[in-house]
Amino acid sequence: MFKPIRSLELRLTLLVTLCAAMVLCAVAFMTYLGINQILSVQQDRALVERIERLEILLQDSSNIEQIIARPKLYQNMLGNQDNLLLLIRGDQILININPLAIPLPEFTHQPKIQFLDLSAHSYPTRVAWKTIQINNQPYVLIAGKQWSERLAILSPFQKNLVIYVVMGILAIFILCIIASRLGLRALRVLREQTHAINIHQLEQRLNLINPPQEIKQLASDINAMLDRIEMGYNQLNRFSEDIAHEFRTPLNNLIGQTEILLTSKRSPEQYQELLISNLEDYQRLKRMIDSMLFLARADTHQVLLNKQRIQLQPFIEHICSIFEYQAEEQGCQFIFRLEVTELCADPELLQQALYNLISNALIHGGNQRTIYIESHSKIINDKHMIGLSVITSELQISIEHLPHIFERFYQCNASRKNHHQTGGLGLSIVASIMTLHQGISQAFNTVEGVCFELLFPEK
Repeated sequence: MFKPIRSLELRLTLLVTLCAAMVLCAVAFMTYLGINQILSVQQDRALVERIERLEILLQDSSNIEQIIARPKLYQNMLGNQDNLLLLIRGDQILININPLAIPLPEFTHQPKIQFLDLSAHSYPTRVAWKTIQINNQPYVLIAGKQWSERLAILSPFQKNLVIYVVMGILAIFILCIIASRLGLRALRVLREQTHAINIHQLEQRLNLINPPQEIKQLASDINAMLDRIEMGYNQLNRFSEDIAHEFRTPLNNLIGQTEILLTSKRSPEQYQELLISNLEDYQRLKRMIDSMLFLARADTHQVLLNKQRIQLQPFIEHICSIFEYQAEEQGCQFIFRLEVTELCADPELLQQALYNLISNALIHGGNQRTIYIESHSKIINDKHMIGLSVITSELQISIEHLPHIFERFYQCNASRKNHHQTGGLGLSIVASIMTLHQGISQAFNTVEGVCFELLFPEK
């Protein structure tokens, strides 16, 4: 079974050689046809000149009588046996010089010179004939010449042409091998540098000296890919460290409190307090595990959307009612500014996203804040979007933190406190929900305060 050629050098060499061979063969064939045509034209011209000379000679009645009486006289003038000459008047052949006895067809009277190839005989011949007037009587003058002279020229030329074409193809093949190796040198360097990059050298980048434009673009794309891989790998390492820390904190609490309780005999009330405290840590672990499972399913697109038309006013009021008591304790209030009243989204996921944003605003915003919840229309890259914004008044986030605010376990400060609801994954879940909706999540500072905006496609 035929196996495809996997070497790029050999593939390029064979393709270029094949194209060059086709061009060479075409040029050789056209050259052969051109030479053949030139020789044919020369042969026809010679026959025309012969007929014209004979016509002039035969116009003299004394000459024609001498030639008819002594035909071998002109036969000796013609010389070679590959020539023929006939003079016909009616059904009578006056001159018949045909040493090879080539069979001739019946020639019609033609005032102009006509040509005919006689190839059925073992001696292929080119003949020309013309009707001439001698003493007001029609005569058919026929002159011919074999192809042997033309073939004698074409045959060695054809053999030499084949040899030249084969040698040319071989030379092109060798030159293509050399050119391919020189031309693909940058690709080999690229391969060597790429092979040297491993998991412990992700910071290394491809650096080629004066590469071709295509290789330069490929190296640039690979470097950009390495940047993304390095960033993803660093995020994964940070995620692993953060998640280990997040799990370790409640586990240490559970182990420490249990060990202290087991050192001596305790009252039922103390056991009850321990169980209540442990329950909070268990719930925190469960929330983190649920969040991680959701993010894993979202990353692999295993979360199915159930989009519906949602009336925003009652929907947002219901979510805010969940935080009613917490908002009262902190002295916070909700203000709705809904320019758009309807949105197409998955209700459950939209509720989770808004829940996380409002919870984040209450936890990190502190006391005596106003939380604005807005809906509005927006055009981004010629696409109509519907935006939902949660603004926490009198709260700003440093500019250097804003691009990373939706990363998993990202913290604006070193403290790990207040990861109450999602273990530091709340905003990451929001970003994943927006990705599932083919939307955009972004955070930026405004005059009123920090704004977390969710942009959904209008349809």
